[in-house]
Amino acid sequence: MEALLEALQRKDFPSSQITALAMLSSLSGHFRASKKPYMESWLLKIAGFDQPYNAMIRVEEMKTNETKEDEKAARAWEKRMAFVLSNHEKGVIFKALEECFKSNSIEIAKNCLVVATWLVHMLYRFPDCGIREVARKSLLDKFINVLQSSKNVEEKIVAALALRGFVSEPGGLNEMGVYARSIWKTLRRLRKYCTVVHDIMKALMNLPSIDSAELWSCVEGPETDVSMNGEILSMLHIRNRLISSHSDGTIKVWDTGKRVPRLIQEAREHSKAVTCLYVPPSLDKLYSGSLDKTIRVWSIKQEEIHCIQVHDVKEAVLVLTANASVACFSSQANGVKVYNWSGVPRNINFSKQVKCLMMDGDKLYCGCSGYAIQEVDLRTHTSSTFYSGAKKLLGKQTIFSVQIQDGLLYACGSSVDGISGWVFKLSSKAVIGSLPTGLDIQHTTVNNDFIFTATKCGIIEVWLKERVTKIAYIKMGNVGNARTTSIATDADGQKLFAGTSDGRLQVWSLD
Repeated sequence: MEALLEALQRKDFPSSQITALAMLSSLSGHFRASKKPYMESWLLKIAGFDQPYNAMIRVEEMKTNETKEDEKAARAWEKRMAFVLSNHEKGVIFKALEECFKSNSIEIAKNCLVVATWLVHMLYRFPDCGIREVARKSLLDKFINVLQSSKNVEEKIVAALALRGFVSEPGGLNEMGVYARSIWKTLRRLRKYCTVVHDIMKALMNLPSIDSAELWSCVEGPETDVSMNGEILSMLHIRNRLISSHSDGTIKVWDTGKRVPRLIQEAREHSKAVTCLYVPPSLDKLYSGSLDKTIRVWSIKQEEIHCIQVHDVKEAVLVLTANASVACFSSQANGVKVYNWSGVPRNINFSKQVKCLMMDGDKLYCGCSGYAIQEVDLRTHTSSTFYSGAKKLLGKQTIFSVQIQDGLLYACGSSVDGISGWVFKLSSKAVIGSLPTGLDIQHTTVNNDFIFTATKCGIIEVWLKERVTKIAYIKMGNVGNARTTSIATDADGQKLFAGTSDGRLQVWSLD
């Protein structure tokens, strides 16, 4: 052990440092079929980035006859080795690794990053003996530097795995808070590659010393004029594609990979306005509803959509949601229609006009006039009141938008007593948050980080999803008498889109 530590700190003998790091890597017990260690691929897999690990398994054709007992023994060995190495002389190995990080050798710095991340990750798998603080003081700024300066995505992910351990306890989280503003953009870009980054961002966002508004910024992109197709009535974003529907019956597909959306398809199947679009969580179908009294089912390909079914539902379709079994829609009458794909319609009657719909399993949630949310059981075709807001003598109160994500229901509409939206936990129907604003919310979209709410007059308010706290607002330019008719965002929170009644498509890049 003493020889290893000495070799790690011999900056004048790089070969000794490389040998010592290789020995530490082999002690983890992670080996390929060729007997070469594969610690980095294993760490990337733990961080949620599986590609290198899966590719390595295919190339190396790793043994398939390893028993559960063998795997259990290997993990016990790894834990024991990590414990011994970390606790030797009160964590002196982390101070030695700190010196390795300073090396001008790319090979040494890379191997040091992998070994240090492995030890830090393992530190949080057994009880702390005071070593976590030693590791944090020696290595936190080194991992931050890798996150900020490395041009290699895999190195950034490995560093993020180590930082995830540090933010899991108050001392490390407070120290990380100092770097929050400088690393936030990097974390947002990195999140699409691995899962541990979400844990870091969530922890930082919940830190009282962090002003969430300081972590938010957006850049307005060029405006696209599609007024030749009338109003933009509905939009949704999937797989780097924006799909928009228009009042002339057109559906457009846009590539959003660049700063300016690029039109790649224009479908003209509906004869009247396409009022609504819906894509289920499976992302395999697109459903469109129209004033021409049809619902169309589309297959989704990489570059375009294809209409594969047309269903005549005998009534104008104003809002729509669907799955493989049924389509649920509202028309101008009260209640909601449940349409079996075999052609059998069913009316679920309740004395409210439905303005928005969202399906979750066998339950349908309807935002209605009268500031109410109706819950429909699609198995029994019965309805009950999920939420009923306060009634006001003056004005009409309405729920205009419902969204469901991660077991939460976001309902927004008329401003009543300064509150225009509520967040409910679906399992208990409990209110866990509210959106205080004096503006009526007409449209809502939710991604992994933010809630975006839009008014008719072109103001889009930005709310931190984790805290349900307003942090910013965006004002659309040159709105005039035009209304904001739809908004959409990508799941990763990189872009926001808004459509207007005069046929303008606006995009913002979110940093």
